[in-house]
Amino acid sequence: MNTRTQVVFAWVAAACVLVDVCAFLIAGYIPPPAANLTAVQLAAFYADHATRLRIGIVVLYLGWSGWGLLVAGIATQLRRIDHHRPALTYLQIISGTMSWVFLLPPTSALGAASFRPERAPEITQALHDLAWITAFMAIVPFCIQNLAIAAAVLKDRRPEPVFPRWFGYFNIWVCILFTPAVPLICFKTGPLSYSGLFVFWVPMVVFASEMLVMAWAIRDAALRDARVNAAELETRSTPVTIG
Repeated sequence: MNTRTQVVFAWVAAACVLVDVCAFLIAGYIPPPAANLTAVQLAAFYADHATRLRIGIVVLYLGWSGWGLLVAGIATQLRRIDHHRPALTYLQIISGTMSWVFLLPPTSALGAASFRPERAPEITQALHDLAWITAFMAIVPFCIQNLAIAAAVLKDRRPEPVFPRWFGYFNIWVCILFTPAVPLICFKTGPLSYSGLFVFWVPMVVFASEMLVMAWAIRDAALRDARVNAAELETRSTPVTIG
């Protein structure tokens, strides 16, 4: 049952990636509104696309559920690596949960921005800025989670490790590719603005890839563990013939 649950978690999380991409497309956030839009221009964007924005934001909010499933699935497998002193497992759970926090409230802020498009443009702009800055600048829990996973994977020296070593290095690269978002509050144009290449496009592609790779890793590890346990059980139950 535990194996089946983990496999279901992995498939649902992978499907949520498609849901999130569709949500961004429905809302009109791909391509994203430029960070240097005036309050009037941004308010016009929300007023002109109010219905599709609301639909897209609701779908996006539901789609983030996949992240919680991944955190739980990864924690289950990391527990097999450092079961005696599960500090890295706990760190992954804490940072992964905090990462979820930085996905849900910004989405709610976007919903608030679309709720009353007739309000003062400056308020809509402030809500929009708050959502995008919070979502893309808050990389600390995401990076700590990646590094916790990488450390656990790379310290697993067993002949049959829980995760392949490349999965550890993959998480390190994810952390590195998230870091350009840190100074986004200093730029309203260019690749380091919150609508730019290194803050929006690269992290979005990396994050979607991370969710898919994590889903695959959880499914693969769970199924391999189940096969090993089944083989051991079969070996123990095989009667010994004497003479």
